[in-house]
Amino acid sequence: MAIHLPVDSKLSTEDFEAQRPRTYNSKVRKLASIGGIFVFGILFVTNYITFSNVDTNEIEDFSSMSKGCQKIEPLIPSFNKSIGTILNDPLYKELSIERLSGAVQISTEVKDVNPDPLEDPEFYSNFVILHTFLEKSFPLVHSKLNLEKINKYGLLYTWEGENPDLKPILMMSHQDVVPVNKETWDSWKYPPFAGHYEPESDLLWGRGSNDCKNLLVAQLEALEKLLEDGFVPSRSILLSVGFDEEASGIWGARFLSPHIHERYGDDGILIILDEGAGITEIDENVFVATPVNGEKGYVDVEITISGHGGHSSIPPPHTTIGIAAELIALLENNPFDSEFRVDNPIYGALQCMAEHSTKLPKTTRKKIIKAPLCKKAREYVNEFLTQQPMLRDLVRSTLAVDIIHGGVKANALPEDTKFLVNHRVILHSNVNETVQRDIDYAFEIADQHDYGVSVNGVVLKETTENGIISLRTINPLEPAPISPNEGPVWDLLAGTIQDLFENSVFKKTPEEDKEIYVTTGLFSGNTDTKYYWNLTKNIYRFVGSIVDPTIMETVHSVNEHVDMEGHLSAIAFVYEFIVNVSEHGSDLE
Repeated sequence: MAIHLPVDSKLSTEDFEAQRPRTYNSKVRKLASIGGIFVFGILFVTNYITFSNVDTNEIEDFSSMSKGCQKIEPLIPSFNKSIGTILNDPLYKELSIERLSGAVQISTEVKDVNPDPLEDPEFYSNFVILHTFLEKSFPLVHSKLNLEKINKYGLLYTWEGENPDLKPILMMSHQDVVPVNKETWDSWKYPPFAGHYEPESDLLWGRGSNDCKNLLVAQLEALEKLLEDGFVPSRSILLSVGFDEEASGIWGARFLSPHIHERYGDDGILIILDEGAGITEIDENVFVATPVNGEKGYVDVEITISGHGGHSSIPPPHTTIGIAAELIALLENNPFDSEFRVDNPIYGALQCMAEHSTKLPKTTRKKIIKAPLCKKAREYVNEFLTQQPMLRDLVRSTLAVDIIHGGVKANALPEDTKFLVNHRVILHSNVNETVQRDIDYAFEIADQHDYGVSVNGVVLKETTENGIISLRTINPLEPAPISPNEGPVWDLLAGTIQDLFENSVFKKTPEEDKEIYVTTGLFSGNTDTKYYWNLTKNIYRFVGSIVDPTIMETVHSVNEHVDMEGHLSAIAFVYEFIVNVSEHGSDLE
């Protein structure tokens, strides 16, 4: 029986959020990191195939098959004064290490729930220290660009372009970091806020070094170098920096976005670039860049089993904890079905792997390539993805029971048991459809144990003598609009990536013939861009660095670190992209 979700699903989080634990599980956070599931998934598939007993003789030439993953024409800037300096100059690298290390040393931790900046400025005192550090580290940026502080700690930099009629470009990052679990402090190779640089490995260690003070510093370093070089942009450059992205941007991006929208209006921005995936090696000397152009949706469902108290010496057949346990088991034992479609951005990466990586079996490669034209091929790819633990959640909605509360004493029956189910909503579904499954399973348990049911305060089945199961939705967010992977704006972005790596980064090792392809990707999580959808249809989540899987494993976890070569290429990407926008983007309105 389908009992439909009441329309009003946007309820306050205050009651439940007040009970949320303030500690972070490092293993969970590692996989929740931005782009983590996508990046690890691609690496998992290639590594899995490598270690499985695949007969390499099975691999054949795919040159005769339709090519969907092709190199784009490199977009070469004429103003190229400092790309070589950024990538190759030892002195510049030394100064860059100092800047990133200094930023990491300032602890800007946020929790799941944080106070209003206007009411508790002491909580955000380290952000003031970070702002002072940025002002000293980037003097040209802070003397020549307009800086506005939104909701006290959000930073909005504006570099006015020569032509005010052209849409600005908007870059994003965030100042905050996830907390370091005090119990893990001794497990760190170096203290988590030491910002320690290790010359022998070329790694810089510390919380936030890879999520995402590296991107914030890279953006400011690129702007500082462009100003130093005398560059003048044709269109305005905006840098919007939140301060609680790790807590859903409630106080940061949620306030920055309307401020920008008031100034530029709907579709008033040419392109938005935020933190995201990078560049992955899918075969020997074959790389794929994946500017993420989509994100799954999100909704939390709080489920409360309300029954009767009493003495535990005379218990009913099932306490409210027992009823909750049955419902949780029913939810977890019935995962969402997978549904692969070729318009899912993950297909871009799969297509590149099929066409350019010898690590996949011949049959899998053929099926991926044929998927747009063949239903059986799509079914094969869907089954293939469901067997990859790190990729299957990109083609299905998910649920995770993350928080539970029930009972207060050993000899007292629990009157109420409450738990929270977190959902990530696949592109071709929606919040209501996702929550509807929870409602259906709640009814199944309610019918079995004679309980009532309510959803968002609307009683759908009257409370019985045993009690009622209540559901309410929290923080619903539909899947993000898919940004284009063709057209002049995409070509501008992809052409910059193609040129920087093909003609600059890879030239540092000329003895190796390296190739790079640019395609699309999908996030299972959400970035601050969720507040910016009305500003442009061109939103991409990308950092111009080659991804090392051992480094990505530490994001949000013990021993977070970043490689400096990757950091330098991220700076060079921002520098070149800004130049290319000015030189090649005058007709993109």
